[in-house]
Amino acid sequence: MDKKTAICEYLRKYNAGRGNVVCSRELVRLVILDGRSVRRAINALRQEGHPICSDQCGYYYADNQQEINDTVCRLNALVAKISNARSGLLVASITGDNVTVNLKITVGG
Repeated sequence: MDKKTAICEYLRKYNAGRGNVVCSRELVRLVILDGRSVRRAINALRQEGHPICSDQCGYYYADNQQEINDTVCRLNALVAKISNARSGLLVASITGDNVTVNLKITVGG
């Protein structure tokens, strides 16, 4: 079994629902991967349609729709922050040092 599948199966078996969250450090230890590789594997699993959720405490396999919705909202906020950073860099590339432009892009609510 490859490591990505192992992560999915472990979460489904032992970490179903928000109440059974596992921290990323524990996943790193269990599957013997670095943190970046674990995040990439979870991202790939999500893209394949596996309902792997996360919060400030770690990862878990969704037990209900609300858990998925909460994770989607958290991801939307991250997308907005990245988009705002990108916009700021684009503005910086076309303005001088004496010009300040504030942009804020909000995705979702």
